[in-house]
Amino acid sequence: MEDLLQPRHPLAKHHQAQLAFLRALPAEQRPYHARLFRLGNATYRYQQLAAGEVTEEDYRDWLEGLPAKMRDAIEQEGFEKSKGILGLRRHALERRDVGYAAFMQQLLSPEDWAYEQQLSQSPPSS
Repeated sequence: MEDLLQPRHPLAKHHQAQLAFLRALPAEQRPYHARLFRLGNATYRYQQLAAGEVTEEDYRDWLEGLPAKMRDAIEQEGFEKSKGILGLRRHALERRDVGYAAFMQQLLSPEDWAYEQQLSQSPPSS
């Protein structure tokens, strides 16, 4: 079962929960759910790179690119409350040349990376 979760979740309790979930599934459903866990685990690892690294300069730069209503709402919350927003964290990493696509492509198998690319290009279902 361990081989289905590469990359694994860095937190042991979540990794164990993922393994338990997969074990409880019928065998034919495991590959699909394992892939979703792998994609989530890789994304989690990417986001963790920004922990403690988001600056007020990142915040101000990010705000400039937001639509006016969203920017106003986030500005009301302020920098400290906004530091955990995934979009801001990704923006901060990208400003430091730690790109999401390059990170994910390096961490995931070629098959999982192709699947992630396919998902990101699919129009949202209504």
